[in-house]
Amino acid sequence: MESYWSCNVMNRREFLGNAVLVGAGTVIGGCVGGRTTALAGDFAWGCLLHVGANMWGDWTFDGKRIPVSPEDERVKWPDLKLSAKGVLPSITRGYLRLERPVFHECTDLMRGEGLNLVMLDVGESLAFPSHPELAVAGSWSPDAYRVELERLRGLGLEPVPKLNFSAGHDQWLKQYHYVTSTKKYYEVVADVIRDTCEVFGSPRYFHLGFDEEIVAAVAGRQVAVMRQGELWWHDFFHAVREVERHGAQAMLWSDKICGGREEFLKRMSKGVLQVPWYYGKDFSDEKLKWDPKFEQSQKWDIQRNLASAILELDKAGFDMMPCTSNWECPEATEAMVGFCRARVDPRHLKGFLTAPWADCYTEEKPKLLAGIRLLGAAKRKFS
Repeated sequence: MESYWSCNVMNRREFLGNAVLVGAGTVIGGCVGGRTTALAGDFAWGCLLHVGANMWGDWTFDGKRIPVSPEDERVKWPDLKLSAKGVLPSITRGYLRLERPVFHECTDLMRGEGLNLVMLDVGESLAFPSHPELAVAGSWSPDAYRVELERLRGLGLEPVPKLNFSAGHDQWLKQYHYVTSTKKYYEVVADVIRDTCEVFGSPRYFHLGFDEEIVAAVAGRQVAVMRQGELWWHDFFHAVREVERHGAQAMLWSDKICGGREEFLKRMSKGVLQVPWYYGKDFSDEKLKWDPKFEQSQKWDIQRNLASAILELDKAGFDMMPCTSNWECPEATEAMVGFCRARVDPRHLKGFLTAPWADCYTEEKPKLLAGIRLLGAAKRKFS
């Protein structure tokens, strides 16, 4: 088993030989007082990009079932077809599914569109010093990551790490996904958060994910893992404490509120920056009415209150960075930004994110570029 998890981790020299780096004179990042410069300032306009991609699907221990290279994927999964939305179905891969030229094209476009923050879905893309067994073929070493982060800062983009600890999206944790809520699991969570904060240079924000931990999200898995009740809150606050221990502010996908509004508003810390997500364009009065009959549902209809959750969080005094997407329709981005500018207390609005939900891969690049352009256009219209 150990031999299967071993990988060729990219070192600094290899990265420098392959990366397209900005000139040294343009790098404006670095740390001030031990913290990475907050390039996004008081208001962020950012895009979520997947560096790691193993946040969906099961991790199996049969090496014959896990693609370890793009070529291997085509051989072992010959029946894989692009979905109607142009992306591959969710499987766990033993290699880093990232094309750096696509990643660089996306971040260059972000600069051109006036965005100032890039959220990186880290997952298996980082060879964690404390847990090298989590790496896959092509994972970046800490030094390689630091070089890329400086390139991003040179573009005027504040890099924010994201590690999703939802039991529905944590296949990047490999075997530790299957020991959720054990002593070893808590140790691993603390370790990888520490490693990530060190590599990112004391980031201002740290996204912990924790979304969609419901039956509907895990029902198709070979081993379905889901926390609820006190255990979910215990594990969530464990991760929050670890992030705060390293001086960052925790961020959370806010769909948990849809499973119980009163409990969420009572127990959630105001110190956690909320990321309510809604990918539709309908912000009508009818859509914005909270419908309690969907609370406690374990089906996808629990997400019926996503739009109204934005107003609920605002009324309760939570700071937020709402997330839109061009996943469902291109009109959603402008609709989200316009709605929040008109209806959300500006003291609580810390920025906007877009999540195209596509990998940095040639086949999926159009979705990424379109999402970035849409947020740039919304920024120009509503700023």
